[in-house]
Amino acid sequence: MKNILNILWISILIPVFSQAQIIYGKNNFTAYQRGRLPIIISIPHGGNIAPANIPDRTCNNPTTVTDANTIELGKQIDSSLFKLTGCHAHLILCHLKRTKLDCNRNLDDGACNNFEAENAWMEFHKFIDTAEFLAQQEYQGKALFIDLHGHGHAIQQLELGYSLTAKQLDQPDSLLNSTSYINSSSIRNLVSKNINGSSHAALIRGQFALGTILTNAGYPSVPSFATPTPGSNPYFDGGYNTQNYTSNLAGNTVDGLQIECNYTNVRENYTTRKVFGEALAQSILSYLEIHQNLKLTQCSLVNSTLTKEGNPYYLYTNTANQSMYFQFNDLNLIGKQYFLHNYLGAEIRRGIINSENQIQINHPLSSGIYFISIYDIRFTAPIKIFVKFEICSIHITMDRSISPLIY
Repeated sequence: MKNILNILWISILIPVFSQAQIIYGKNNFTAYQRGRLPIIISIPHGGNIAPANIPDRTCNNPTTVTDANTIELGKQIDSSLFKLTGCHAHLILCHLKRTKLDCNRNLDDGACNNFEAENAWMEFHKFIDTAEFLAQQEYQGKALFIDLHGHGHAIQQLELGYSLTAKQLDQPDSLLNSTSYINSSSIRNLVSKNINGSSHAALIRGQFALGTILTNAGYPSVPSFATPTPGSNPYFDGGYNTQNYTSNLAGNTVDGLQIECNYTNVRENYTTRKVFGEALAQSILSYLEIHQNLKLTQCSLVNSTLTKEGNPYYLYTNTANQSMYFQFNDLNLIGKQYFLHNYLGAEIRRGIINSENQIQINHPLSSGIYFISIYDIRFTAPIKIFVKFEICSIHITMDRSISPLIY
């Protein structure tokens, strides 16, 4: 019988650093960490830079209190997401003190007609636009926007704002599920697109609402199944950013909310931020998987689809567990043996293709050219599949101009 030899030539630049790409605005007043997750976190009130040439805001009776430790908290949440998935969230920061600029107000109220403040305001919001565009492009419109804040209310609970007032949340589920309420909600898109057919009220305060998931993780939240409405207690329902960067606006498929974090046991020190950051990261991932079937625990810093005669092969790396995976879709190779060789032909390791039809190769591999060979008996003629790949110890990128060479 004639042997058929399939060779895939792959040039990969494997990430060896965990740092994400960060873009700074003028004078470092703003910053944008470009992520790969469909999660965008903006932090408008955590800055501490107070330049003398920018006057304190006095227009329109401004609120100027800083949301203490929210930038540090946001970074911790991102760090926890990275550990769980191998990828970073999109993170947008305002480093100007709120006395100088409020990035959760419109331009006039936020910058009070100061040119430097206006420039920083526009940078901050352009960064959000960019992050949402990239996330929607990569995840077919599915993304979650979080505007992260800190409140000083006496009740130590998380306040989740969906652009619905406390009075609106006081209403029965039947009214929350009405068209007028849904259209003003920051998760309007999710109501029509969630995979379980959950109602608007269920998504906000049902058994699998984000507030309920967080409450079950040890962080009381409102609204949630346990606390469906704030009632007469102080409550922030979502400000300018939530109203302008979520799916309550026609044409935007990004769902989102404002998360107002209490101080005690959440953001007061490194230890509480770390523990809460881990809980919130896991809660977000659970929420996205439950309602949108977004499984992000194997997010990739590089991702490519290779096709040979209609049979796709997927290659991705996961720096969270320092592994590289080869996924075979149309070829059922479960239980087959593979061999990994270096360019001299020496066997580096061998293994069995796992129950997910994947080859998992644990890092580290030094720079160089490698081959994977698999014996496949799917066809009547024996077929050897050889995958050739190259590892280069440089920063995060990948050559996407890849095409298989068939011999």
